[in-house]
Amino acid sequence: MSKVSVLVVDDATFIRDLVKKGLRDHFPGVQIEEAVNGRKAQQLLGRQPVDLILCDWEMPEMSGLELLTWCREQDSLKTTPFIMVTSRGDKENVVQAIQAGVSDYIGKPFSNEQLVTKVKKALSRAGKLQALAASAPPKMLSSGAFANDSLAALTGGKAEVVK
Repeated sequence: MSKVSVLVVDDATFIRDLVKKGLRDHFPGVQIEEAVNGRKAQQLLGRQPVDLILCDWEMPEMSGLELLTWCREQDSLKTTPFIMVTSRGDKENVVQAIQAGVSDYIGKPFSNEQLVTKVKKALSRAGKLQALAASAPPKMLSSGAFANDSLAALTGGKAEVVK
């Protein structure tokens, strides 16, 4: 069983942590790599493949747009879903990212729901959503939502009400 791996690229630690938590809460079993800028991401991508890239636009050393352009020039990364996570939501920037080959866009600030929806859409298009669902623990409900985790933690997974 292959793990689904996601690369989170952002120079802001709290944004990386927020994205990682959102991914882990909704996709248990996901493997998360992180990089503080495009240059570090480039080095990591040269060593190992990933299934999805979530990347900030404005970063020191190498911007998200420069990383995206580089990724689209690499045979191994040409089709890897690349989601730009940025506060640059004006039309000009969106057009620039689309022309560079971005898969999707998440505007900051974003909700966990927006993040999860975009990630599901990107992984589904790439044919990786099934692999992610298969690597999740079997505590998922049929709707794809999770059982009440705090309740499950307190009751050891047995959520019967004691009378």
